Amino acid sequence: MSETELKSRAPEKRDFFRINQDVLFEVHLVDSYAADNSAPESHFDDSPALTLLNQLRKIDKDSQQILGLIKDKNRLLTDYLQSLNNKIDLVTRFCLFSQQADSADQATTRINLSEGGIAYTSNRAVYKGNFLVLRLIFLPSYVHVVTFAKVVRCSSKENEHQVAARFHRIQDKDRQEIARHILKAQVQLRKN
Repeated sequence: MSETELKSRAPEKRDFFRINQDVLFEVHLVDSYAADNSAPESHFDDSPALTLLNQLRKIDKDSQQILGLIKDKNRLLTDYLQSLNNKIDLVTRFCLFSQQADSADQATTRINLSEGGIAYTSNRAVYKGNFLVLRLIFLPSYVHVVTFAKVVRCSSKENEHQVAARFHRIQDKDRQEIARHILKAQVQLRKN
């Protein structure tokens, strides 16, 4: 796992904890109509392996209740089914990793993340009020979040621009994924 830093934003009177994290990161400018009326996923061409991983994760979530019922009746069968599930997940992540390793443009980017928004460094300036569509892929799990954001600040220093944006129309599942990731980072930080 990449180096993770955690900051409490309470002294700054902000509502969320923030972490600095290396992720696979894609960002595009979109107009306000797209940000208000389209699905953020429609702005990215997904690889077949990433699409497969997303579908498998949806199946996992849909079958959690059934697996819980099986667990109540047969613990051994539940362990076996979980083992099969882990094998499928491992093969899918290997396919995704192989695909990403073949692509030279998939370097990680250091972002500053909270449940409310994101900050990142860009070689291109954007204006306050612009809308963005973002895709964050957390490694090594390849769990991803795709959402819109509205730029609240862009400050320039030399040839770099520090962009801060607040999430716009973020889905609950994506906010929960970010919260899980931040909590995991907090636990990791406390262990170190």
